[in-house]
Amino acid sequence: MNPALEALFGSATRAKVLGFLANTREPRTGYAISKALDAFPSKVYPELRDLASAGFLRVVATRPGRKAYILVDDDLRRFLAKRFRMIAVEEWFAPAATEERERAAEAMARIKVDLPVLRPRPSAVPNREEFERSAEKDRALARIRRMTRGRLRRSVGR
Repeated sequence: MNPALEALFGSATRAKVLGFLANTREPRTGYAISKALDAFPSKVYPELRDLASAGFLRVVATRPGRKAYILVDDDLRRFLAKRFRMIAVEEWFAPAATEERERAAEAMARIKVDLPVLRPRPSAVPNREEFERSAEKDRALARIRRMTRGRLRRSVGR
């Protein structure tokens, strides 16, 4: 979760709910959303209720007594889709989505790019001596690494 999105929307749960709904085209129940986000339903349902009352989500009755939610603001959808990527398993494995990914993979396989071969020129690196290490420093770093690993093994073994 991008901390900037969390700060923008006021809570991590609200940002995740909006991000998830931005990447789905089908209305989702609160339970399905909480399951996809691995979040407690008791945290997701109040966010859904608040977002629906604010007009960001539309409530769709799927069956008597069951509600599903869908994001209605296309500008918000585009904003979130660029910054948050999460998709429902059913949508990922839907035949149309699978075919689309396969077509994209085939198109990518046809792309050929010839990259120039770059040969390193030591003279092109300014102050290259700053990046060179002496053998003495290599030995000292190896000694520190051995000591640190020994301490880590002892602390994990307890």
